[in-house]
Amino acid sequence: MKKIGKTGVIIYTRVSTDEQARYGHGRDYQIEVLRRYCEINEYEIVAEFMEDHSAKNFNRPEWQRLEAYVRANKKAVDKVLFTKWDRFSRNTEEALAKIRRFTNWGIEVNSVEQMLDLSNPDNKLMLSIYLMSPEVENDKISKRTRAGMHKAAKEGAWIGRAPFGYNRYWFGKYASLIPNENGVLIREIFQEASVCIGSLEELRRRYEKRGYKMCKQSFYNMLKNKVYIGKAKVPEFEKEDTYWIEGFHDGIVDIETFTKVQKVFEGKKNNARFPSKRKESLPLRGFLECGLCGRNLTGSTSNGNGGKYDYYHCRSGCKNRILSTKAHSMFKNDVLKDIDVNDNVMTLYREILMDVQRKKRDSKLSDKVQVENKIVDMQTNLELAEDKLINGDIDSDTFNRISKRYNNNLRGLRAELQTIKDTNEVSAKIIDKVCKTLRKIPQLFGDSSYEQKTSLLGLMFPEKLIISKKECRTKEQNVVIELLTRVNRVSQGLDKKKAIRNDGLSNYAPPLGLEPRTL
Repeated sequence: MKKIGKTGVIIYTRVSTDEQARYGHGRDYQIEVLRRYCEINEYEIVAEFMEDHSAKNFNRPEWQRLEAYVRANKKAVDKVLFTKWDRFSRNTEEALAKIRRFTNWGIEVNSVEQMLDLSNPDNKLMLSIYLMSPEVENDKISKRTRAGMHKAAKEGAWIGRAPFGYNRYWFGKYASLIPNENGVLIREIFQEASVCIGSLEELRRRYEKRGYKMCKQSFYNMLKNKVYIGKAKVPEFEKEDTYWIEGFHDGIVDIETFTKVQKVFEGKKNNARFPSKRKESLPLRGFLECGLCGRNLTGSTSNGNGGKYDYYHCRSGCKNRILSTKAHSMFKNDVLKDIDVNDNVMTLYREILMDVQRKKRDSKLSDKVQVENKIVDMQTNLELAEDKLINGDIDSDTFNRISKRYNNNLRGLRAELQTIKDTNEVSAKIIDKVCKTLRKIPQLFGDSSYEQKTSLLGLMFPEKLIISKKECRTKEQNVVIELLTRVNRVSQGLDKKKAIRNDGLSNYAPPLGLEPRTL
């Protein structure tokens, strides 16, 4: 409590950021001025509140504590003081509302450096000027800053964060860029992207291991960024649109290479994937991994004695180079040959799939009946509520609450029922077609077109095939194919018998996500 005869004062200080609060002199200055003012006027400081939040509104932790303190100790507080009005607020409307509230409590709110007699209505105009002046000045500074940045950009400066491959550098008074140690990496990426061997996503993943740690979208944005050919971006300003000019910095990539990369993107307009070079005689290209160094193999044609020869080969520095005919032969004998499922195993697999579909249909029917019964019960309850309203057992407000709840539940149940009805089922005809396809995969691959072969390869082998000059092997097969061939190998030593639904091998049923619809 304040002493008798003394004016009780709360002093309030505010800075805008934690950094100012921790290291700056703004708060220390405010405290010193306010304490000195109270000492000269023989005011008693009953509380001090120090804030580090913006003054755009009063949702500030310390101000909320100040108000709570005032509500609990109204008789002990006569004034709330701060150095300048912009420390109190920068929102005229909210500031006036707060001043009115404190005035009704019998408490004066004022600034010691911009003191106003707020009992005089004319001073409210000056108060508005004090409150608005900081915002106006901020707007002026922001506009001058934007104009200055726009002028610098028009001269060729680089405005913004330095992109990957560059460091910040100053040309006189202008900020610009200078290539750093990653420039070589950027140049190699553009070179490989320009010839478009394989997909750009494979290219990005390969360069991740060498230091390019950016996501797919950042990678594509980089390949479109004109900064790498020495251009500077002039941002939109007032009525001027964004455009590019020659920058102060040196380009990392030549214009010819950059243009080729843009053509790769143009080829993507009507396709969800980036284009790659297609060669009918090299269907395994893009699906092979080097057995020596672990990198992805590519393929090309070379001139030799007697004509042209196709090869699968690794990149520079690795000697893994395999004639395409030899690679195809190894793929056929080492990989496709093992994908051989006998009739007994396939009959068992068909029975398992049919059993899975029967269970799904039974479950779907059961779920449908349950939801339909819930809908009927909900509608019945709603009708009972209507009867109670008619009979006067409940009032209209109660009925409206009940009706709203029941109708919300009904909408949810109807949506659930529609979801159950929309669940797709796999027919016996589709299952038979899938089983026939699985039974003849080696033959099917040999008779397929280039597009069909690449589709089958992507389906059968989730990961690359590892190939060297001596062998071709798989890392991982499609789980269904791997399962069927494993069962086939186990069953080879057993007597053939007719597969039945309750056979002990029924635990080999594939998971839901790998049913025939995914094949």
